[in-house]
Amino acid sequence: MDTKINEWLQTYKPIFEIAKTEEIHSERVSENVKNLALQRTGFENLPMKYITDRGWHRQYQYMLLLKSESETDNQKSVNLDWLDDFSDWFVKQKEEKNLPILNDNKKVTDVSCANALTYEENEDGSISVYALQIYFNVRKAE
Repeated sequence: MDTKINEWLQTYKPIFEIAKTEEIHSERVSENVKNLALQRTGFENLPMKYITDRGWHRQYQYMLLLKSESETDNQKSVNLDWLDDFSDWFVKQKEEKNLPILNDNKKVTDVSCANALTYEENEDGSISVYALQIYFNVRKAE
């Protein structure tokens, strides 16, 4: 499932303009600057809509991490603006019902995002990791 979500995120055309890589890494950013990673932070069981429903309904939670230069205020602003633009794209995909397609009778029923922020910074402040929380509600039918 993580692979399908990662592939779907990569359909955002400007994603590699800021990342300067050819992929979104799994779980952690690389040592290089200008790269992205998708880190799963957990999942939560959600209630089923009807008591006769079979299967499960969960919200999968991720952090999209962006490692980039942050030495100047302008660089920080560009990075946070990029996360805001990405958030807008994410919401638009939900409105257009252009959601990730999964396998094994699993279907994404909703997506959302929150909290674009500076996640961590190196000692001299020249490199930062920015984070955006993203959520995928997934339903598996039996």
